[in-house]
Amino acid sequence: MFHPVYLWNMKIIITEEQNTSLRRRFSYIKKLLDVVLDNMYPCNYSNESYFYIGVIYELETFLDLEGIKRVQPEEVIDFVKQNLKDYIIQYYINSQEDC
Repeated sequence: MFHPVYLWNMKIIITEEQNTSLRRRFSYIKKLLDVVLDNMYPCNYSNESYFYIGVIYELETFLDLEGIKRVQPEEVIDFVKQNLKDYIIQYYINSQEDC
């Protein structure tokens, strides 16, 4: 039986149902997301929903250009949507102090 894995003190549980390759690449996917977030301008978005949609769009564009070996871009996007949405929203909220 595979036990849940908690990473970065975030409440993210990676389960057996998810692609094994994605579980092994979680830190890489998070780093890619951090690069995308660092290149976003949260102040240009009127709310967190629009910001979230913008981040997903930029991540899709990046994955279409660069990709991850043996993983489909759609799988990565689904993984981010399922596991890192709160992380993206919190980034937006924290960034609002600088606007």
